[in-house]
Amino acid sequence: MGAEESRPKLRKGKSLREQVYRKLKEHILNGVLEANKRLIEEKIASQLGTSRTPVREAIQKLEKEGLIYKLPKGGFAVRSITDEDIDEVFGIRSILEGYAGYLATFKITEEELRDLEEIVKKGEEYVEKNDMDALVKLNTEFHDKLYRASKSKLLYSMINDLRDFIYRFRIIIFRHRTLAEVSLRDHKDMIELMKSKNAKKVESLIKKHILRGKKLIKKKIKEELIKG
Repeated sequence: MGAEESRPKLRKGKSLREQVYRKLKEHILNGVLEANKRLIEEKIASQLGTSRTPVREAIQKLEKEGLIYKLPKGGFAVRSITDEDIDEVFGIRSILEGYAGYLATFKITEEELRDLEEIVKKGEEYVEKNDMDALVKLNTEFHDKLYRASKSKLLYSMINDLRDFIYRFRIIIFRHRTLAEVSLRDHKDMIELMKSKNAKKVESLIKKHILRGKKLIKKKIKEELIKG
């Protein structure tokens, strides 16, 4: 973590263990902690202003979640995103989220549609301001509201289980303005198709949207590896 991330304020009244876990997880998902670079407990503890114990516990929890792995010679590092991860996550997403969009087309309310339109409008404003951090959060909100509109708790829960992986991928996509603009256009088209109750086209567009994202992410990761 750089100097700007050092010594974040941990809130009083909240479990220190939980706060350290959430802060480390946030840094992993946002790319602040580099993949495959050894995590030094003493350094992290010092930066967070805490002891090594909650840091060690957080690392163990994050290992179980698949975000961190154990190094052969001891210690831990952040897991990099592999081609296999991308293929698996996006394959599952395309099926689950496509079906959620299909169901949502029949069950979404006028108010929910207006909420989605407002999110897209705000997204366009963030693109103009080049505020990509805000755009990532807004994009997550769009998808969350869309899949809640399916009114299927089980399906929403299954999609939500992939949230951390999906968030890491969105960070990569929304670093690039052109990719963000393409994503927003897709979102606009989804809304229009839902208004016309064309559930099959909504499902097809969502699958196309997700699989296009997969190709773009693979391309960007390769480009960054070459640069690195």
